[in-house]
Amino acid sequence: MKKVLIASTALVAAGLMSTGTASAAEKIKLDLGGFSKWWVVGAWQDKSYEAVTSTQRGAASNVDVKGDNEIFFSGETKLDNGLKVGVMVEMEAGGNHGNTTNSGTSTTGAGDVIDKSYIFVEGGFGKVILGSEANGTVLLHVMAPDAAANWGSENQVFQSVAQPTANFATKLTTEIDTDDNTDKVTYVAPTFYGLTLGASYIPNVLSEDDARTSSNLGVVANGVLDKSIAAYGVGGLYANTFGPVGLKVSGGLVTYDADARANGHNSYEWSAGTQLTYGGFTLGGSYRHVNIDNNLPTSLGAAVSMTDGRAWDLGLQYASGPWAVSVAYFDARADDNATTGKDKTTLYQASGKYAMGPGVDLLATVGHVEYDDETAKTAGTDLNHNKGWAVMSGVSLAF
Repeated sequence: MKKVLIASTALVAAGLMSTGTASAAEKIKLDLGGFSKWWVVGAWQDKSYEAVTSTQRGAASNVDVKGDNEIFFSGETKLDNGLKVGVMVEMEAGGNHGNTTNSGTSTTGAGDVIDKSYIFVEGGFGKVILGSEANGTVLLHVMAPDAAANWGSENQVFQSVAQPTANFATKLTTEIDTDDNTDKVTYVAPTFYGLTLGASYIPNVLSEDDARTSSNLGVVANGVLDKSIAAYGVGGLYANTFGPVGLKVSGGLVTYDADARANGHNSYEWSAGTQLTYGGFTLGGSYRHVNIDNNLPTSLGAAVSMTDGRAWDLGLQYASGPWAVSVAYFDARADDNATTGKDKTTLYQASGKYAMGPGVDLLATVGHVEYDDETAKTAGTDLNHNKGWAVMSGVSLAF
């Protein structure tokens, strides 16, 4: 993996130097883009989680307003040597779309306002991305379809029905997103007969927000100061059509390098996904498996939400003209760091979308989620259990 990344970087550098300055190229000018998505959400859950204090969100009502908004600043230019060079900055623009825990607080949205920021170089060799962006396995991953694009770790049902403990939040998507948008270098190869390959080197898997806090800059384990856990990822996507049938198949692997501690070598994640389309129907599903070495220091594992577990989903969508409807199921298991049990999450969801015009969509989702702590039940208690419904409608604007 290191050799592949080094070779691709050297290729880009050689191309940049081979023709001297790009005098005919125009200076990069930034364009504006982005989206604004707002939901009105009604949520009903176990009474023990509705009876929160007045200082916690949602205390006065079962109805809430949630938003997810970003503004994109992007630009690119083509050099005399044929290379395309560009930049992308994604800024959070309001709306609290973080997960809600049993403390009533949001688990996201507390970091810096810049969600992603990276530059890229693109040519006949492929594309090299440098900066804060999802890793190559995430960029190429496919999963269950959802008509309202309300799926994965930022699903509004997950964010409306309280998660009893932090471990429930660690496996709410089949994407290998442990490193989040932390700084990295990613190479995406040109598509060849429908196959696209990608690879990432991640110097530090702490998320972009966590990596900036002083408490996570170094952790002492076994007498050694560990400043990061590096990771290497490789993924692929095959997309093609066979007559009226469309096929997408993805796969990815991320391994974690803990050599600084002389232990924890066997930590890795892998994912796979597929989608079949015929007419207006799309059937899709995906799987994620996480294996974390038991020698990984608990402090570091907790910092990056790394626990053994697995997750899978399955969904069916039908789209015709401006309309789209879907049903999907999600199931996850994550180890409880404090015990030998599993934290379980199950979700049933139906969504719909109506396109009113270019970039203007009406959205709706109904979902039922249940969080269950196997160990708590075994001990004769049910403290870490919650379930509930979320019904929501919203508007999405893309610009």
